[in-house]
Amino acid sequence: GKRLQVMSEKLMQLTVLKQQDFKMRRVSAKRFLTSVYDTAYPAMKEDGIRFIAKIQDGKLTVEPDLMKTVCINLLDNARKAIDGTGGEVSLTGKIVKGGYEVYVTDNGCGIPEEELSKISEAFYMVDKARSRGRGGAGLGLAVCTAIMEVHHGKISFESTKGVGTCVRVFLAEANGNGGE
Repeated sequence: GKRLQVMSEKLMQLTVLKQQDFKMRRVSAKRFLTSVYDTAYPAMKEDGIRFIAKIQDGKLTVEPDLMKTVCINLLDNARKAIDGTGGEVSLTGKIVKGGYEVYVTDNGCGIPEEELSKISEAFYMVDKARSRGRGGAGLGLAVCTAIMEVHHGKISFESTKGVGTCVRVFLAEANGNGGE
């Protein structure tokens, strides 16, 4: 029942994303990502995961609630990818040429190279048993991808099975000045 509820909510988010015109706001990257960090910290701590943030300030043009959904989903995926002790997740934000990048990196189970191109498809799960056991429905990354389209941004994945994953979110700056 809980899994169906989660799936229904994610499907609703996908539908709404395609039908709305969202109001973007300029926000402080440091303030925004610190809020994301503070939201995710209790779950990381409960799982015994070392959670690190390195955030360079700048200005983001985002719909804050949607962008927070992306960040929290990526951090939750990173947390779920770690089994056992010695787990580490990092949230990094930095100004780059033409915009701002957010990285979520973990030292979890990683994703096989042949699976990387499929992970943002709706209902796709690399490890179905592990995902369902932790409440996954295979829709989170599809929602994240749709949100990034609303922001005219990009999301990309690098991973090595048994080593970990790095997700890169690129937000182009509307005026091209790198967020300053």
